[in-house]
Amino acid sequence: MDRADVATALALLVGVALTGQLAGLVESAGFPLLGSAVWPVGYGSIVLAAWYVWIRPLDLRAPTPGDGDPWDAETDESTEPEP
Repeated sequence: MDRADVATALALLVGVALTGQLAGLVESAGFPLLGSAVWPVGYGSIVLAAWYVWIRPLDLRAPTPGDGDPWDAETDESTEPEP
C-alpha cells in the first residue's frame, strides 16, 4: 500500500463522514427533501470514486492460451520444459 492508496482511503473516509454531516445540516435547516437527496448523491459519488481508483484498473479478463500459467509465478515463459 503506497501513499496514493492511503490518500484515497482517507479521502473516501472523509467523504462518508461529510455526506452524513451535510445531510444532517440540510435537514436541520428545514429542507428534509433536499437532505434526503444528499444521501444518494454523496454516497454514489464515493462509490464511483472507489470504482475509478481501485476496481477499474484491475485486469479481470480470462487468460489467453499464450499467457502461461497465472498461478505459477516461478515459471519462466521463455524456456520450454525438457521432455
